[in-house]
Amino acid sequence: MSHVTTKLLVFLRGALLVALPAGLMVAGCTSTSTIDTAFSDVGPPVVATPLDPLPAPSEPLEAPNAPYEPVSEQPLLPVPSSGAARDTGAFPNINNEPPPSQNQITDAERAAMMAEMQALQAELDAGRVPAGTSAARMAELQRLAATHSAEVLRRIEGE
Repeated sequence: MSHVTTKLLVFLRGALLVALPAGLMVAGCTSTSTIDTAFSDVGPPVVATPLDPLPAPSEPLEAPNAPYEPVSEQPLLPVPSSGAARDTGAFPNINNEPPPSQNQITDAERAAMMAEMQALQAELDAGRVPAGTSAARMAELQRLAATHSAEVLRRIEGE
């Protein structure tokens, strides 16, 4: 090949590399987007009709910060469930705060527990705790860690 032919091929290749992306960009600007085609068969928005006003309550409403009172004193029993949501026909009232399931510890109980744990840590650091006692307690805690979650799940699921 001659020198002129080589230069012509290099020029054409460079022009093609510039013209091809520019042509694709122009073609992209004239095409229809997905959004335009996805909602093309959707009609105009539906106008909502106003709702009737709420009827007056037959009983006086309770105070907004009234304490939680259980509806019945029957014990709660586990109910077999598929795990799917159930339609009870009523909306839940999330404004009533349920009572805590456990009694909270007081500041005095917390202080006593902290003092006991700090004393045990000080004895452990000083080496006054026998190695056998510490090893036995560690083995007990490791056994509990290995079996606790399966045991709790079995109790929760009622097996």
